[in-house]
Amino acid sequence: MKYALFVTLSWVSLFAAAADQPSAATTTTPQEAQYDYSHDLDIAKIVRISNASAASAECGPVKARMEYVDSNGVSHQLEYTRLGDDCQKG
Repeated sequence: MKYALFVTLSWVSLFAAAADQPSAATTTTPQEAQYDYSHDLDIAKIVRISNASAASAECGPVKARMEYVDSNGVSHQLEYTRLGDDCQKG
């Protein structure tokens, strides 16, 4: 009787533990957000930084996008505004 109870409880705990694991689809799909200075970012690794527009050679605000991984291993995409490259040439 104790053996049957032990096996039953083991199976229940096994299925409960399997239900708590995140699926591979949720950990690899990047979450996209618009950046605001009030956000606290948790960046463990930057994967990619790119210009959203090809107008980065002009002086003024341009859109850019950053993809990063946080400390939990979740990918995020962040869109932000930055200063164009031509403004830094003096």
